[in-house]
Amino acid sequence: MTRRIVHGALAAAVLTLAACQTAKINPTAGGGGLAGDWTPDSGGYTATFRNGVFQTVASDTGNVISQGSYIAQSAEQVDLSWTSNITGQPNSAKCNRPSPEVLNCTDAGGRSFTLRRRAA
Repeated sequence: MTRRIVHGALAAAVLTLAACQTAKINPTAGGGGLAGDWTPDSGGYTATFRNGVFQTVASDTGNVISQGSYIAQSAEQVDLSWTSNITGQPNSAKCNRPSPEVLNCTDAGGRSFTLRRRAA
């Protein structure tokens, strides 16, 4: 009997821990997910988000200008991390998601930008 209780408690603890970890890395969290194409208010490129990774493509040349990953910390908070193919420099940003179609971001250098989901 004691053995069953211990095994049950261990199973519950493992499931609880797994649920916490899944919530932190779920790239589809928040209002229907992040997958799809996003464009900045300033124009110039499209960011394509898929399964926790993204890349930005220049609107004029079609060249990939950066690539990286994203983690939905919650429905309202998304973290981006990328490397520029132009400079080779890494960067990151914290983004608020006030609606499923908008990401308001501030990068590690303090620069703000907004990405809006592009209509399919």
